[in-house]
Amino acid sequence: METEIAFTEDVRARFEALGWHTIWVKNGNTGYDEIRAAIKEAKAVTDKPTLIKVTTTIGFGSPNKANSYRVHGSALGTKEVEATRENLGWPYEAFFVPEDVKSHWSRHVPQGAAFEADWNAKFAEYEKKYPEDAATLKSIVSGELPTGWADALPKYTPESPADATRNLSQQCLNALAKVVPGLLGGSADLASSNMTLLKMFSDFQMDMPEERNVQLGVREHGMGAICNGIALHSPGLIPYCATFFVFTGYMRAAMKISALCEAGVIYVMKRWSNPSAH
Repeated sequence: METEIAFTEDVRARFEALGWHTIWVKNGNTGYDEIRAAIKEAKAVTDKPTLIKVTTTIGFGSPNKANSYRVHGSALGTKEVEATRENLGWPYEAFFVPEDVKSHWSRHVPQGAAFEADWNAKFAEYEKKYPEDAATLKSIVSGELPTGWADALPKYTPESPADATRNLSQQCLNALAKVVPGLLGGSADLASSNMTLLKMFSDFQMDMPEERNVQLGVREHGMGAICNGIALHSPGLIPYCATFFVFTGYMRAAMKISALCEAGVIYVMKRWSNPSAH
């Protein structure tokens, strides 16, 4: 199915221009060795990110609908499924798992158990040497908040001096960061306006992984997607991100994923009723 009539961008060239390492797998349908080689090559390149372009045929294997919109917008249908199974040399009944496939997967069970046992032994040794750090790691992995974390929040009363909500928000973020080790985040280049800087920390970098201010750049959707990834990686990591409310249209898709996945990303918005920045 050709798309050149409406889309002429060379995506691979764009990523090359951005300094990425790129690899093109020309036969993504059956070129298994080519795919393995591309992944191996990508892992070997450690000084820059890698994009693997894989050329495939939509609906590959379907004798009458491959390379057609008909395999994208609707089901193949019973007859075409049967024809596809025959074309691919798959004579088994629906949902049947051949014995060789089952044995291939089953052999990884003891291997995985050995890896887990080895990790548990190493962690037990680590826990003896560094009990406090081990406890922190356990809480981050499990998602359990520290006991009494809410006591760290500032206390406000009707008699408290009036202040902008963004300033009060920053006070809360900084207070929580002292007692919640998994709290981290940043802003789409608006930290000084959104007041989301964690003052006791520097910028998170490859050589400074203990820091918690994440430089997310002027890219709202990317910011939301990055925070989704952080949140879904571990229940004890609590990412926040911030921008002007009027810019949330750029990151609506990422925010939707946050909600659908119940990821727990904290979105800090400012200027909810003032579109003057546009």
